[in-house]
Amino acid sequence: MFPNYPVVALLALLIATLPPTAPVHAQAAAPIMPLAHKALLLDVATAGPRLVVAGEHGIVLYSDDNGDHWEQALVPTARMLTAVHFVDARKGWGVGHDGLVLVSADGGQNWRVQRDGLAMQHQLNLEQRENAHQRVEELELQLASADEADRAAIEADLEEAQFDLEDAELTLEEPVFTSPLLDVWFQDSSLGWAVGAFGTFIATADGGRHWVSRDSELDNPDELHLNAVTGDGRGRVFIVGEGGLMFRSLDSGHSWEPLQPFYDGSWFGAVYDPHYDALLVFGLRGNLYRSTDFGDTWAAVATGNSNTLAGGNWSADGIVVVGGDGTVLHSTDGGQGFRKLSLRDHLALSSGIARGGELILVGQGGVKTGHGGIVHE
Repeated sequence: MFPNYPVVALLALLIATLPPTAPVHAQAAAPIMPLAHKALLLDVATAGPRLVVAGEHGIVLYSDDNGDHWEQALVPTARMLTAVHFVDARKGWGVGHDGLVLVSADGGQNWRVQRDGLAMQHQLNLEQRENAHQRVEELELQLASADEADRAAIEADLEEAQFDLEDAELTLEEPVFTSPLLDVWFQDSSLGWAVGAFGTFIATADGGRHWVSRDSELDNPDELHLNAVTGDGRGRVFIVGEGGLMFRSLDSGHSWEPLQPFYDGSWFGAVYDPHYDALLVFGLRGNLYRSTDFGDTWAAVATGNSNTLAGGNWSADGIVVVGGDGTVLHSTDGGQGFRKLSLRDHLALSSGIARGGELILVGQGGVKTGHGGIVHE
């Protein structure tokens, strides 16, 4: 998978797999940086009229003048943030490495940790060791009172249980690892979903006060990466990922169905346009498909682009999809056709949005705002 990843997505995923260098419960706030707007940024979202972007070192920036000026938010972590999503002008969530979920109640100016994946994984590791201890103790008691005919079978089970206990003890001696979250989307202020590497899928029904693992509800036995989640806000939710994976819920996430893959490459993004009831998925080698029945049927969209597409957004000013080599695609007809643009510096882009006749783009080199000054046809 790595050789075909966009530069931005590859960098984010490689950093995610490095072992943690701090204790499980240690937190370091995002550094306040004068040039934070030039850092690696991975996503952009709107909080009402406000723009919010997020990326490396826990950096979150917000702008109230359509990107002319940016202020850095107060964020209680320096972990890489991969996605941000708001349901209104004030309430929003961000996700990132180490299974992290952040929440903001003031339009992205201040954030708090809602889910610490490392702490949760450490607790799961402790519980695994305790379960292993319990199993060993039970088998030792059975062996003490077993008949000769049963001893061989119990001894074999005990040996296996002791190996499991040793593995659990070794796991606790290693740095804690948990998968990065790569995208987040909320249907409303209560129902939300986040997806990530190695098939990670979590959900909340109470605005994130409790997050529950829902991996087992998706038919993903190989634990392929889940890269993006979106929906229509009316009960339909869509997930895309590695190897052409697509999952759909038509009942606000109560049940999920896999859709038959028609492409064996990876999808990196999905965008829903409510004005046209159009769902777009895109990924490797510039592949971009459109559906007007939420995934029952698909049609390829010709864009004249072969660069990998990494992310994008819908707004009242149309759909923006971006990717490698500074590629920018802009549609004002629900994704039926796209105008192809290119970033002048050709740096990889990870997301973008159109607002008030301007393009707000994020990726390598930070956030870039404007039209004629940053892109050309």
